[in-house]
Amino acid sequence: MANVGVRSPYFVSMSNASGEYFKVEITINSTLRYTLAKVTPDEAHFEISELIRDYIDIEYNGTMPTYPGNSSSGWSADVSIDLKIYDNTAGTGTPISDTTVTFDAYDAYAFFEDQDEDFTLPANGVLLTSRTIWLPEDTAGVFYYTASDVVTKYNIGTTTVGNISVAGTTVTVKRTCSKYDPIKVVFVNRFGMPQELWFFGKTIESSSFSSDQYKSSSITAGGVYSKYEHQYKKLNAKGKKRYIINTGFVAEEYNDSIDEMMMSEQVWMHVDNTVRPINIMSSDVSYRTSLNDKVVEYTLEVEQANDLISTMR
Repeated sequence: MANVGVRSPYFVSMSNASGEYFKVEITINSTLRYTLAKVTPDEAHFEISELIRDYIDIEYNGTMPTYPGNSSSGWSADVSIDLKIYDNTAGTGTPISDTTVTFDAYDAYAFFEDQDEDFTLPANGVLLTSRTIWLPEDTAGVFYYTASDVVTKYNIGTTTVGNISVAGTTVTVKRTCSKYDPIKVVFVNRFGMPQELWFFGKTIESSSFSSDQYKSSSITAGGVYSKYEHQYKKLNAKGKKRYIINTGFVAEEYNDSIDEMMMSEQVWMHVDNTVRPINIMSSDVSYRTSLNDKVVEYTLEVEQANDLISTMR
């Protein structure tokens, strides 16, 4: 069973010279979720990626999932699509064609220049664009790979360094030390997998605040007011934490990972022994190479993806 990325478009097509009514039934995680139909001669096409993506409920709590291919993990969805063709415009009677397509769906995508058809994850291979992983000293790491379409977690030991062979692919583990406390960022990469990316440089923490203001009047009927009461009052005062994080001096292998992290819709940061959802506030990145820049280093501004005050209602 293939693994399909539904952050890029996913099309289902049907054709039959006698076809008049084309129906698609989409079952996700063992429940029929959608029924789509078109009355048209000969052939019909449906784009259904957004419908499926609604049922991928990614959650990261600080622990990398053991098996993202299990739909109960939230990182994927089990999809079964029943394609039926009828030879009448009412769509009644026995279909003249009835086929079923099944796959696991991930929040994965193809690049525009690479996609000629629906995007599928490799059946056997490492689910990383950059095959070089940078880790702090004495720190374990994780990445994911497929073997016969089964997504599996690979655990990197605390002392592993150099080349390792996984699913016919060479992955290189490099380590670096820093006078700063390294910051681990986890994001959903282009294969729909959680990916670790370490920032070894200086981290700057700050807070941003905002509020509305209105002018009030608490004067009494006798024209008396308290000089200790606010005439201009705050409303909707709130704040957010912001961080400037720095990779330190790394190599060009970081370029692809930075690229995918910037395009990721879900990113988390480990700081102060907690996991915090963040949004990348930087919108422009100049990619660096050792030839042009001598050293490769990235500085990004990120913002905690929730208010300092609990406002969930």
